[in-house]
Amino acid sequence: MTQAERYAWYSLIAWLAILYFLLTRFTDGINIFGDSLGLTIVDQSAATLFWTYVTLAVIAIIAETVIAAVIAAPKKDDIERDERDLAIEARAKLASYWFMAIAVNVIVIHTLLNAAYGRESLPLTLNLSSHTAIAFALLLVLTLAEIVHRIAVIWNYRRA
Repeated sequence: MTQAERYAWYSLIAWLAILYFLLTRFTDGINIFGDSLGLTIVDQSAATLFWTYVTLAVIAIIAETVIAAVIAAPKKDDIERDERDLAIEARAKLASYWFMAIAVNVIVIHTLLNAAYGRESLPLTLNLSSHTAIAFALLLVLTLAEIVHRIAVIWNYRRA
């Protein structure tokens, strides 16, 4: 397993932990071994949203820095990348981009349909009427895009 692939695995674990933190901060909690996941968005103040956003960013920066340092430490150098690694990274970024583009378009279309037809006529409703819900939707898409990126890197290494 190359350094870049190990980095992708560790980074995937870190981003899944960040996703868990995001879900527990914006929703009424996650009870994995209970009856429900309880993914109802809880309204929060702007200050709480801001500090949650800052905390997520700091956690992501620290996690990625520690992972890169730990993987590069044995060779006392940067993570080695050759042409294959760069091609895999480019394909993973493309997958992440398409995921984010599709997710944002789904949110926009759903919001427009919700405004046009009302919440009762749609089978699945996303209530984006509060600042908390909008912030949650955007941060969720960004976090899931990073997870898709890491999965795409791992998939391409396994396939190659």
